[in-house]
Amino acid sequence: MKNLLLLFVLLSSTTFYAQKKVYFTEDFKELPSANKAIYYSIYEENTEGTTRTTYYLDNTLYSKDQFSNYKKRILHGTSERWYKNGAKEMLTNYSKGKQEGVQTRYFENGQIKRTENFKKGEFIDGKCFDENGTEIEFFPYFIKPEFPGGMKAFYDFISSNFKAPNNGIGEVIIGFSVELDGALNHFEVIKSVNKQIDLTVIKTLVKCPKWIPGKIDGKAVVIKYKIPINIQDLNNNQVIR
Repeated sequence: MKNLLLLFVLLSSTTFYAQKKVYFTEDFKELPSANKAIYYSIYEENTEGTTRTTYYLDNTLYSKDQFSNYKKRILHGTSERWYKNGAKEMLTNYSKGKQEGVQTRYFENGQIKRTENFKKGEFIDGKCFDENGTEIEFFPYFIKPEFPGGMKAFYDFISSNFKAPNNGIGEVIIGFSVELDGALNHFEVIKSVNKQIDLTVIKTLVKCPKWIPGKIDGKAVVIKYKIPINIQDLNNNQVIR
């Protein structure tokens, strides 16, 4: 009888967990309720791990992902995305957290937009098409924002313009958005040294030359970025790298 009761409790817990809705913002920050949410997800345990199915608040399907270990966010199996009109947007496969095989993206009319081949997470080759199915010149799906001249030039700029307000040392990690025009915005301290150092780093970043904006699928978009800045004190000289 105790075994039967335990089995009932386990089944009930699994069912409850599978039906529980977890709400998210547009950039998938978890929320405590549906207020200001754009999506919600439902999780289902199975023999392969965990399936996460995500919907818009009107219950339109947005995505479905298979994880071998959801706690560690290890994707393993198929991942799918849909447009708001219900048409398939993307289909890809993961093996132990790395993309494996062909990833396919579609136009809303169902025509293939691009295919990309991956092996153990590494891009191999790909093709792009227009809405009529004609192959066009290939371009990367995601291009991250870039400081003019690259990261060495970025850290050179920070080193030349940062004036330490105190003797604080350590690593500051700052998050920010690179806007469509390359300007930096929406700063966030992810890892702090102290408030004065953090604020001075942000003020230095505000003075940055405009970045080359990032692109997704060939279009410039606002992209969130984070960057570490290490501050050291060598014989009372502040050094940033």
